[in-house]
Amino acid sequence: MRKIYPVILLLAIVSASCRTSSHQMQILKPADINLPSDIRQVGIINRSLPGKGQGFKNVLEGFVTGESIGADREGSQETLKGLASGLNNGPRFTAVVIEGVELPGTGTREWPPYLDWNQVDELCERFRLDALIALESFDSDTDIRKRSADVERVVDKKKVIVKEYYADLRMNVRSGWTIYKPADHQIVDRNAFNDEMRWSEQGDTPEQVLAKLPSKRRAINESGFFSGREYARRISPTWVAEHRSYFRKANDDFKIATGYVKRDRWNDAIQIWQKYAVSSDEKVAGRACYNMALASEVEGNLPLALEWANRAWKQHGLKKARQYILLLEQRLSQQNRLDEQMKDM
Repeated sequence: MRKIYPVILLLAIVSASCRTSSHQMQILKPADINLPSDIRQVGIINRSLPGKGQGFKNVLEGFVTGESIGADREGSQETLKGLASGLNNGPRFTAVVIEGVELPGTGTREWPPYLDWNQVDELCERFRLDALIALESFDSDTDIRKRSADVERVVDKKKVIVKEYYADLRMNVRSGWTIYKPADHQIVDRNAFNDEMRWSEQGDTPEQVLAKLPSKRRAINESGFFSGREYARRISPTWVAEHRSYFRKANDDFKIATGYVKRDRWNDAIQIWQKYAVSSDEKVAGRACYNMALASEVEGNLPLALEWANRAWKQHGLKKARQYILLLEQRLSQQNRLDEQMKDM
């Protein structure tokens, strides 16, 4: 029997067209890869830092580039926290960051040798883990781009040309992860990823613009946390915020249905839309079928949602339904992968 994953509605927004409203909802999306179903409890450990006596090169690099000493150390720790946060906010795994265990790595983008399985077995037994996720490489690159432009402003009721300054800070984090499964001494995954965050500011002087940007240390920490959350999305089903629109106007009863939706009384709204789905008025029927498609998706019934969306387009010519059909087909194609990842949950 197919599992049903209902969406979580968060908020309603009236669109600029005044014909539709929009709901933001949380949808469970499958991970990029399937991890073995017997992995539930995972430990996350930092193995990206150099061993004792090997860190001088990194400290020297900090002086040369102007980066804060130890910034990558802090950033790598934030990456662990980001991964733990992402995994624990999903329905698939329980994750803990392992502190106080020294597992030195290269301190660069280079991969270290695989961990000894005796170490993996000991850590997993001590912390009661089904798998160990190691951050095995970590590096960050900072790029600040500056520019200026002449812009027109009104000063003392007169139009004048002034120079405006802009700066973009780009922080690229490369994180390399390995997942060790002790039960059968299996390397479940080993991959490196590049994730980037950007900050943009503007001001009247170059100094003013640069002062608005985050410090490099803060940028590395935030980018590291973001990178960890991204890896969580790659290996675990994740709740993702998406928007869906529905028709709030077709006749007076549609306005009543909109009130029901805003109060989360979907069953009452459905009774209204279902009645008008067989209307002789093509426009009213098309909008009612479209809204029924959304209601079906909210309830987690994707095949029925697709059926209603097809009726809105193929029977009543509602152009807006075409894009919704593609979206629902995409969700259905992901469903088997999600079912596999959530097996026995």
